[in-house]
Amino acid sequence: MSHLQDVFAISRPPLSHYAIASQPAVIVEAYHSSAGQMNSRGPLHRISINRTAHSRYAFRLGESGRTHTVARRRDMLCLQPAGMPLFVDGDAADYISIFLAPEISAGALESVPLDEMDGLSLLVPTDRVTLHLALALAAMTRQPQASDPLVAEQLGTALAICIARLLARQPGKAAERLTIAPRRLRRVLDFIEASLGERTLSLAEIAAVAHLSPFHFSRAFKSATGAAPHRFVLERRVDRAKALLADPDISLAEIAAAVGFANQAHFSTMFRRFTSMSPRQYRQTQ
Repeated sequence: MSHLQDVFAISRPPLSHYAIASQPAVIVEAYHSSAGQMNSRGPLHRISINRTAHSRYAFRLGESGRTHTVARRRDMLCLQPAGMPLFVDGDAADYISIFLAPEISAGALESVPLDEMDGLSLLVPTDRVTLHLALALAAMTRQPQASDPLVAEQLGTALAICIARLLARQPGKAAERLTIAPRRLRRVLDFIEASLGERTLSLAEIAAVAHLSPFHFSRAFKSATGAAPHRFVLERRVDRAKALLADPDISLAEIAAAVGFANQAHFSTMFRRFTSMSPRQYRQTQ
């Protein structure tokens, strides 16, 4: 995830005082946005926190969602879920924007019914801990070359946990239940299995196999399998890794690459999250 424009489609008014830091699982921006309109969509969760207040702020989440017009006070947090389009029209403000790879936030944000919440439910005041985590991530933009990928990932995961806690207090909005045809689901599952070694496997690519938008596909896939696409892919990567760990001649770095993790450290973090042990410990039990 080295260049934002490579992974997230976004058009917005002119920006100034712009700084960015990119790590494998987290991208952070700090900037001043001029007044105007923004359209954005991508396979990452986008968290925006306005450091100065908006007196005029209109936004719409989803293709056919309701447009809300609010006075967005300082330090409000807005979550744009992965795959969901966002339209904004507002006056100027200072911002922190944080883009999280869904795999590092899956455990936290999957506990919140994002697909059942309307736009107003995803716009919430920050609390002190959440804001401090966002500011710690934003501090990386001042020395992007010196930032640590593991620190960024841990901060991003902690931020996702805080956001899940904030959103869990918000009222949801009933959503239409979507389904996916069995034959189409089988094609998607086969595609995932064949692509586990691809680091760049994205929600958009998987959704295209089902001929659905990423947002609608996510809801239909979870309804059909009981797991969000990102979590499902992670589980399959870990399961594939378990089989490879049975061969002592394959190094952990080789296994990480073979199952599509960014590096050995990321592999170890995700493996421990799903199995409660490190890959090395798991191998010793075989």
